[in-house]
Amino acid sequence: MLIAALAPAGAAHAADPLRGQQWGLSMVESDAAHSVTRGAGAVVAVIDTGVLSSHEDLQGRVVAGHDFVSNDDTPQDGNGHGTHVSGIVAANDGNGVGVSSVAPDAKVMPIRVLDDDGSGSSNDIAAGIDWAVARGAQVINLSLGPDVPIVDSAPEVGDAISRALDRGVVVAAASGNDGLPVCEQPQVQGRMLCVGSVDKRGSRSFFSSFGQGLGIVAPGGSALPFPNEDILSTYNDGGYEELAGTSQATPHVSGVAALLVSKGVTGQAAVDRILATARDVGPAGPDSQYGAGIVNARAAVAGLGGPGSGASAGGKSSSFRVSVRLRQGIAYVLHHGIIVGCRASGSGTCKAAATRSRTRVAAGSHRLRAGKTAMVRARATRKGRRLLSRALRKRSRLQLRLRVTLPGAGAQVRRLTLRP
Repeated sequence: MLIAALAPAGAAHAADPLRGQQWGLSMVESDAAHSVTRGAGAVVAVIDTGVLSSHEDLQGRVVAGHDFVSNDDTPQDGNGHGTHVSGIVAANDGNGVGVSSVAPDAKVMPIRVLDDDGSGSSNDIAAGIDWAVARGAQVINLSLGPDVPIVDSAPEVGDAISRALDRGVVVAAASGNDGLPVCEQPQVQGRMLCVGSVDKRGSRSFFSSFGQGLGIVAPGGSALPFPNEDILSTYNDGGYEELAGTSQATPHVSGVAALLVSKGVTGQAAVDRILATARDVGPAGPDSQYGAGIVNARAAVAGLGGPGSGASAGGKSSSFRVSVRLRQGIAYVLHHGIIVGCRASGSGTCKAAATRSRTRVAAGSHRLRAGKTAMVRARATRKGRRLLSRALRKRSRLQLRLRVTLPGAGAQVRRLTLRP
């Protein structure tokens, strides 16, 4: 852990007295997302040091878990890390005490694989991942302390993550606190959400690993010795503390995944939507410092309908929706394609094709259900790859015309700018 400091006193929030000190929730705009969903029905497995299930701000939020350290079904937290992570995901909101969270109606499945010192074996971590998947977790949070295991040196963990992904589970894992130019989970990059950290100013935290494999960033603090610099959440002494690390950034993303799962957007579709709706920071488009950008809960759930409603809000103006980032990096499109969000009132196929002059640069399609959101990945064509590669070598911009067709709506056209 990089830093631990008692939470400072602050101005009271009307419902949760410490909400005003949770700048991370404000950065990801979770309050605005709660008008659409609060995460009801989603289960997030927090594979960590356990949880203080009796904490007043976690009452009703914790489901049955397992302790792989003591080999029993009472994963109590003797460290504090797991309780802190769990509170970021799903601490109670509006109960008049403590803090709020990203997905306050979601459930936390605590799985203890790290002991009171924060140490554990890769075998236990892998077993914990498999246990969570077998018992219905839709999201897995891997905030494994300051020494996030590198998958290349622990193939059993990488294999377990791959099995979870194959089952349609969203996996969010900390990029690491070593400031290395590589996400410390390189083996499953692309499908797993590798999460880096930013401070309250939106700049990459100095400790946050970045570069190859980084998917997205979220609030993780600065580790500076000043109040309200880090992430305030529940702790295993029954109180609240500020901690900093990519461990704290990751549950912000897991919480957003829980919001999407509660609206029926799961697995790779949820991953793609989280990446596509991130708030771009740093150089235009995905980059090595911030990945796709800062996770944004409000944008991720936009258009999915209010709590308890279907995905379509009804009415002609909301019967379809197309979302795509208008400014992207050429290298990202070359390797990952153009991600387009589609929602329509009728079932059918959403098709997306990007062209430059008469050259088709990228194309893709995906089946969608009425009122549900599907993520289409338009991948580069053979001619498109040559065009993109040439523009990347010459460091030149490209203007593309994206045409999207979906059931019950006329063709939608967007103009995209790709930058080297």
